[in-house]
Amino acid sequence: MFSHARQSLHLPGFLMPRFFLPPPHSMSTPWAEFFLLPCCRWDGSGPLRAETGKNQPPSRHQNIYTLNNIMAISTKPFHPLDAENNRRYKVKKKDAPKIDWHKTEETGAHDWEGYIRIPEDGTYNFTIQIDDNGYLEINGEKVVELTGSHSSTSASGSKELKKGFHYAKLHHENLAVPEEIAPYPNAEEFVPKMGDSELELWEIDAPKNLWNVANAQRLLGCYNVVDYPTMTTDDVWNYIGGWLNDSHVSGDTNYINSCALRLSIALSSYGIDLNGAPGANNIGAEGNSQALGGKKHVIISAAQMAAYLRTLLGTPDYPDDGENGYNTPQAGDIIVFGDSLHVGMCPGNNIGVGSFISGPVWLLQRSTLDD
Repeated sequence: MFSHARQSLHLPGFLMPRFFLPPPHSMSTPWAEFFLLPCCRWDGSGPLRAETGKNQPPSRHQNIYTLNNIMAISTKPFHPLDAENNRRYKVKKKDAPKIDWHKTEETGAHDWEGYIRIPEDGTYNFTIQIDDNGYLEINGEKVVELTGSHSSTSASGSKELKKGFHYAKLHHENLAVPEEIAPYPNAEEFVPKMGDSELELWEIDAPKNLWNVANAQRLLGCYNVVDYPTMTTDDVWNYIGGWLNDSHVSGDTNYINSCALRLSIALSSYGIDLNGAPGANNIGAEGNSQALGGKKHVIISAAQMAAYLRTLLGTPDYPDDGENGYNTPQAGDIIVFGDSLHVGMCPGNNIGVGSFISGPVWLLQRSTLDD
């Protein structure tokens, strides 16, 4: 019933299978032991060797991953709204945090936690119809609160919130009827609203970052050497030099655009050798291998670099930067993108570093996710 074919996934200092399926029964290493190996390579026949050097770059064309298949129910204060478009996040609606008014002799507390979805930046009004008391807390701040003993009473408050998912806690307590009005029948109620609509809660199963922050920032730093605010197209070709620059200067249409060359320089100087990658060109004896960290190969076609990124990083996280894609860039994000038109990378708060986003997007690093 299970296919035993595996794909080797290589991240900086870490190799794991892309899909966690049970291994063949013939393997000598038990499945439980396989998960206990902190760094291992999988080629379909079992773990081959442990690898050390967590921050060492991968060699050649191995897929680079952290354990992005491992998920965790998030309690972080905030997630950008495009989490619902990212294939590695799991966002689902929870049961409504409400108790309709009804008579009851039962007393006690009720608690709910989850994310509220804020569609646009703005000031939002919240109300709760409560019997007896309770509160709404958003990002650690009580926005609505009613204390003491009350029959059905409305409490309200407001908070300025940015577009995205904000973590909220709700608490309700039903008290016994005070002696002075006993045997008046007891009742309870807790109906929170955001604006005119009943409040909804969401659960976010958040992935790990594709790369840890140190490696992602180091790659971005390598890209910054040749990024669009730093070098013109002619500057980049001149920087790599040799026959490649001669071809560009001659007007050869295959050597006009520089986006793939910029990313090649960044990947190579980071430590990834493009030798043997489809479409890779040897820069020749006159080329500037120092710009490539001593390496000799670059990809100059956007289409071929975009294909290579899928080999390197796996399936993209977003289809594009449109309505259903990477549409809420954040400070702390580091993304890579690419299609046959354009490839590059940039921080979430400065898209111009990569000129513009085109095609599918990989979320390499996000500050609201764990490494």
